Amino acid sequence: MASNDFLKAKIVAVIDATDQTGQPVGIVLISTDEWGNRVLPIVIGGAETLSLQKGLNTVDFPRPLTHDLFIDVLESLGANIEKVEIDSLVQGVFTATVYIKDSKGKTYRFDSRPSDAMALAVRANAPIYVAKFLYDYTEDISNYTSNRDQFDEFEE
Repeated sequence: MASNDFLKAKIVAVIDATDQTGQPVGIVLISTDEWGNRVLPIVIGGAETLSLQKGLNTVDFPRPLTHDLFIDVLESLGANIEKVEIDSLVQGVFTATVYIKDSKGKTYRFDSRPSDAMALAVRANAPIYVAKFLYDYTEDISNYTSNRDQFDEFEE
């Protein structure tokens, strides 16, 4: 996809939830300025939810998690996360791409789960982009306002 097929996105909230079997999951709500009150809900695993929350500084862990280690390794090698894109929906599963720039300026693309891509992006202060066509899968944010306390931490 061309770069004009994407919009700069932001994480509106990370909501703790449980799946139909009672296992902990998270619902990440993504939005763009262009979408108004619409959000793209992405369900992620419980461990990924905690890692994303740690990257957003909404929970604390005494030791580094895997995404922290990955960023430390990249920085030690002179590389950085350039951007991430939430780029597709295949058979009900969102996909993402992580762009890493090495110390010589060469950019590499890596297929990723959106949860990992976002966890890396928030730690690296890298922009998150979302494919425009994913607007078709957005919902009104009011569907999630019963969890209003989990939104307050993301308001600017």
